Amino acid sequence: MRLYPFICLLLLFICSCEDDVKNNSIKNKTIPVNQQKINTVKPADSTTYADALPAAQVKGRKGKRLQSLIGLYELIALEASVGANGMIDYDKVGSEWQALGSSISDGMRESYDITLEKKTLKSLNCLKLEVDNNFTVRLLMDNTTLIELPYKENEMTYQLINNGANYISLPDNITKSSSFSGSHLYLMASDNVNKGILQKIDLLGLSADVLVLRYNLKEAQFELNLFVGECCDNSFYKFKRINN
Repeated sequence: MRLYPFICLLLLFICSCEDDVKNNSIKNKTIPVNQQKINTVKPADSTTYADALPAAQVKGRKGKRLQSLIGLYELIALEASVGANGMIDYDKVGSEWQALGSSISDGMRESYDITLEKKTLKSLNCLKLEVDNNFTVRLLMDNTTLIELPYKENEMTYQLINNGANYISLPDNITKSSSFSGSHLYLMASDNVNKGILQKIDLLGLSADVLVLRYNLKEAQFELNLFVGECCDNSFYKFKRINN
């Protein structure tokens, strides 16, 4: 009979320990990754790109160049030749866009002002290019990716159905494995881009069917070249890094 109080106390202690173990196991329970709430922040400008993603391994000349180009780029100019003698120039001066056109009449080139509609202005301001910390190059429209080019050291995105030598805007010696030519780093050459994507990029409505993306080493700018392969309509979009 004297052992009865001791046994009761022992049982109470055991129950208490079990409750503590259960409580601790609940507190320390690992939540599956797919059920965890993860806060992600999209890089807002070029100064945040260096810390936003895991760095890719630099493998050669192309990788080193792209590493130096990590950041966000805005469209600052657009030049085009249209038809037999027409020319178009868009330039961003400060935060404003100016547009001029010209054509030859009676042997003289005459210029004229171009009024830019709100829709066109929005597209000009929303067309951007980025190089992330994995050296992936993306062409964006209103933060939506239109073109994505993963980093490959010894290879450019080369999707030419027709012979590249047939296109005046391309160097004769450009190939899938030769990204550098002269003062340019070629990232993409394609005459097989989705028509819907091309229409979003082709702000002048030239019905372009060939797209070339390159980096101009001398001018320190990305250049997007759209042109009609069987004709003469040709446009260049120029992108500069956004300074913060």
